[in-house]
Amino acid sequence: MGDPRRGRGRRGEQLARDHLARRGYDIIQTNFHSRYGEIDIIARKGDIVAFVEVKARRDRSFGEPFESVSPRKQSQIRRMARAWLMVNAHDPAYGDCCFRFDVISIMLDKAGGAIELDHMEDAFR
Repeated sequence: MGDPRRGRGRRGEQLARDHLARRGYDIIQTNFHSRYGEIDIIARKGDIVAFVEVKARRDRSFGEPFESVSPRKQSQIRRMARAWLMVNAHDPAYGDCCFRFDVISIMLDKAGGAIELDHMEDAFR
């Protein structure tokens, strides 16, 4: 039997991708790995590229999902974004883009459906 957190994370990421697509974002990449870790979603809308961290939980016993994106985690996400930019720096598709960091917090019911979904754009600077 697998880790239930892993399944919850995958379900949260799928709900986040669906949310972004409904809002007009194109998903560039999911689960980008670098030596610093993984970026859940990289999405683009117009001239904005968003590096998206997804946090899905079933209850608030450890606080709101977005609260787990600590300053240390933010620093790690910035390093991962720099690694992605190094790989994609020469792609002219991103030449005029602005980059930002978003957090999508999702509260799930027992069946894996979204009870609440909050998209915090430009969540940290």
